[in-house]
Amino acid sequence: MDRFGEREMSEKAKVAYADLDQYQRTMSPHFKQEWYGTQAKIMEQREDYIVVDYGCQGRGIITNYFLFDGIQLCFLDFDTAETMPSQKFNPDIIQITHCQKGRYECEFANHTVSYLPEGYFGVAGTQYLPVSFSFPLKKCFAVSLVIDKQTLSMSTRKMMGEIPIDLDKIEETLGIEKKWYTGQTPKKLQHLFSEIYEAKGREHVGYFRIKAIELLYHMDQLTQVNGCDFQYFDKGQIQAAKAIRDYLVQHLDEKNSLEHLAKEAHLSLTVFHKVFSHIYGDTPYAYLKKYKMNLAADILLNENKKIGDIALELGYSNASKFAKAFQSVYGVLPKDYRKKK
Repeated sequence: MDRFGEREMSEKAKVAYADLDQYQRTMSPHFKQEWYGTQAKIMEQREDYIVVDYGCQGRGIITNYFLFDGIQLCFLDFDTAETMPSQKFNPDIIQITHCQKGRYECEFANHTVSYLPEGYFGVAGTQYLPVSFSFPLKKCFAVSLVIDKQTLSMSTRKMMGEIPIDLDKIEETLGIEKKWYTGQTPKKLQHLFSEIYEAKGREHVGYFRIKAIELLYHMDQLTQVNGCDFQYFDKGQIQAAKAIRDYLVQHLDEKNSLEHLAKEAHLSLTVFHKVFSHIYGDTPYAYLKKYKMNLAADILLNENKKIGDIALELGYSNASKFAKAFQSVYGVLPKDYRKKK
């Protein structure tokens, strides 16, 4: 880990919070209903973490580790098409979120929408936390470190000062008082996030305390140059692009003109392609191809339909074209996929 300084950082973190350990061991997790909404329920509660069912349609599980006074680490595991309102937080929050799988959509108070794609991370202050969030690909697995500066204890602040970690500097440097800071995760941070994901359910809370301090230490080293000018889109454009996507997946056996559909939605074809790619992470053609092949894979495994019939059902004029498309996604022909599984 010393390849980018973590070994020294880990030792500093261990020493810095050693005098807090006895207190932290006895700290019981506090479930704040207002942070999750009235529909949320506790599934499991341990000494240093809780598992919460968010109460959405489908799957919405949050595993929340209580690290220090005012600092929590939340694993987000969602599989839902629902759009969920964000809850109200204290006025001085810093939230660092990394998306490992899927895609994270955020709508802000000014009715603009932006995305955190797979492999990206974002840093937000209370003013730029989303008012609602959803997952265009339905599934999303992410981790979020939440720092509530108002509730940080003196001992936690002292520990950070000894590292040193300057939260005010992080806010100022990344400009999170003015926007949502987003960027592709640098290798140093990617390695750190990977360790955090791998430790879920396997390591004691003390491990996550060390990793959280390491993460904040490296955040302190970032500059705005590391960020990207991530684009925000008007909510109306997002809704129009999603409506076109819904129409396409409901009419898979038809040949539809994207230009015509975009025009009907009052979007130019160029804008539609741009917005669609930001929502779903693929061009319309690539997205539909993967969508069709995923449906085909399910049919091949669970139904006795002929391959030619599946091809027609998914809009392919013959089985040969369908087989070629399936092989480009799954690496095998449909007949071999069915036999293998």
